[in-house]
Amino acid sequence: IFGDTAGKLRQICATSSLNELNASKSMRDCKVKPKKLLNRSQEENELKINREMCLHILWNILKYPKHIKYRQIHKQALYNYLSQKCHTLGADFDQVLWKMEYCLQGWGFKKGYDDNWYYQYDRIQLLHLWECYCYWIYQQIMYVLFCCC
Repeated sequence: IFGDTAGKLRQICATSSLNELNASKSMRDCKVKPKKLLNRSQEENELKINREMCLHILWNILKYPKHIKYRQIHKQALYNYLSQKCHTLGADFDQVLWKMEYCLQGWGFKKGYDDNWYYQYDRIQLLHLWECYCYWIYQQIMYVLFCCC
């Protein structure tokens, strides 16, 4: 683990821009839909909202795999939360909602007749969900402080 971490830190230090490093990674579970041109901060805010929500949902399922309440997502609650976050940060709500729904489908959720989201497998696919969680963890910007004493 230490060797992998050290290698990744060297790669980050060698890269002149952290954004170049993040842009070089392809998204496994969420493909970007064609969209209008956005300013950089708006795109960063969309990513921030999606990352936060994805990590929250995935962590709850991984931490409580037997609790049914974490296997279903109420459409209106999701809509209200994303709407409030997008309004606060000035992000494109439609784009954030589309990416979130695409991610939910990639994790194994299915939209029910009532428009709520339900995890479709009786047994939790822990490895797949863990890989998705790790992906979103790596989407976070990491600041490295080197102290030369």
